[in-house]
Amino acid sequence: MAAEMDSVGEVGCMPSTLIDAVIAEAAVNGIGKRSVLENALEGMLHHANNEADDPRYGRNGALSYLKYGYMPREEVRESVNLTQDSAYGDFCIAKVAEVLGRTELVDEYMKRSKNYKNIFDPESGFMRGKDKNGKMAEFFDPCSWGGEYTEGSAWQNSFAVPHDILGLAELHGGKDKLIEKLDELFTSEPKYRVFGYNNEIHEMTEMALVDFGQMAISNQPSFHLPFIYALLGEQEKTDHYVEKLVKEAFSSADNGYPGDEDNGTTSAWYILATLGMYRFCPGMTDWVYTKKLVKSAKIRGEKI
Repeated sequence: MAAEMDSVGEVGCMPSTLIDAVIAEAAVNGIGKRSVLENALEGMLHHANNEADDPRYGRNGALSYLKYGYMPREEVRESVNLTQDSAYGDFCIAKVAEVLGRTELVDEYMKRSKNYKNIFDPESGFMRGKDKNGKMAEFFDPCSWGGEYTEGSAWQNSFAVPHDILGLAELHGGKDKLIEKLDELFTSEPKYRVFGYNNEIHEMTEMALVDFGQMAISNQPSFHLPFIYALLGEQEKTDHYVEKLVKEAFSSADNGYPGDEDNGTTSAWYILATLGMYRFCPGMTDWVYTKKLVKSAKIRGEKI
């Protein structure tokens, strides 16, 4: 009973309240009773606009996000990721509201979902933290992990805008410029500075050992990166990098993962990649399709 009581609320993890994505995915796919979705939407709205007394729950820095349109770096750790995840959470709220016919909410939260733009640095081409006065730190190294970022650096965490990749491309100066940035990511040295972590964490080591540039395939912030190419019209590059990752970073050996398997997420990425289909943005009904890497496959669905 104690274990059940400990799990009655969603605990924001790395970071924010991305239970929003699960609810939005259910809503756009017609899963769940209307009454359940209505209750879920009220919960989403609550944690999007209020802060819990216990920092384990709700959106950390939600009130600052409402005030500034981003999370000030001196008020919260991992301010870049918290801002991006809050913007995506707002998108998810808009999608659930749309399904439920709550039109008065759709425009408001779609507008809020663009708040990721408030932390983009056009000079460097990365997402960077700002203080309450709107200033970024004088020192910046895109290979510095932690601090403003969650389990990564600016390289892995500046593309976390699954709901608005074309908007991200506009910030970079167009699709071609964003493609150039991705090319640089995949071809750069896998360098890192421990910076905010003060010591080397295993995700750093894994990125360096696998050596796919700054594409840290062992960790979730990088999972969607090769699929962005397809959304920008470069299907061949998506196919190339996905196949290369599958064949070179994974095997059936005892050490056949490129790093931490992480509760099934790395396996899920591998399975989807080999099947040639990837759910790029929960809350949207579109898939990104890639070159199938198995001769045949059977997907069995279970009734809920």
